[in-house]
Amino acid sequence: FDWRNELVLSTKKQIERFYNTVMELKDASGEPHEIDRWLMSRLQAHIAKTTEALDKFQTRQALQESYFGIESDLKWYRRRVGKDAVGSRELHELCSAWTRLLAPFIPFTSEHLWKELGGEGLVSFAAWPVADSSRTDVQAELAEELLARTVEDIESILKLIQMKPQAITIALAPAWKQQVFATIASAADRNTVVREIMKDEGMRKRGKAATDAAKQITTLIHRLPPYVVEPLTKESIDEKAVFDAAKGFLEAEFGVTVHIAEAEGSGHAKAATALPFKPAIVIE
Repeated sequence: FDWRNELVLSTKKQIERFYNTVMELKDASGEPHEIDRWLMSRLQAHIAKTTEALDKFQTRQALQESYFGIESDLKWYRRRVGKDAVGSRELHELCSAWTRLLAPFIPFTSEHLWKELGGEGLVSFAAWPVADSSRTDVQAELAEELLARTVEDIESILKLIQMKPQAITIALAPAWKQQVFATIASAADRNTVVREIMKDEGMRKRGKAATDAAKQITTLIHRLPPYVVEPLTKESIDEKAVFDAAKGFLEAEFGVTVHIAEAEGSGHAKAATALPFKPAIVIE
């Protein structure tokens, strides 16, 4: 719809990237990892959003979901499983859906890949992917969102301090801050709910620490996207379990020992800044 000669080469590279990715992943036959639950959950959302966008003739949004959204997820997936890890057999299912989603945009490449995937007939007549709500895993998505945001925060800190770390400590917010988060996030008026929180005797005993935390959490909630905040109002995530499970990944990423600690009692002054879904990071 918006033809620009200078963008042709860029588009060509994107199509080649899609083609090469599918060809690389289509024969994966490994056992599913924990991260596959996240990947397949994300796929359901991309299918639903692409379908909705096309129904409304929002072609740019449809392409954003069906191409860039899935490509971005695969980059994180590969990073999580490691360069030398064998991909899961569920990647074939993803490639099948991905090829069908992109068939309206790049029909010739999609037809070629459909044959490579062992699809029957022409992809242009194949059944359109349908999102399966039973594959949606909100907890898995929140876990990876938390992990990805923390990795990004660590990378930002390392760039600022420009020193080689000896160890990294991830300090997690205590349960009472999780409670404050849930209360503020679910409040009709997030600007006045702090007063209600401070009526609680337990919070009053914490004094300034509770007031400061409530203000910081309110700011954090306003910054987080709705797809993160809304699920957390219903069910908190076990942050310690998330980071314990990803400890090996984090140590491989940064090449140092990573400690997972509760903020209260950790001994680090900076640990007091830990918030739900935004742990404190101590670089040593």
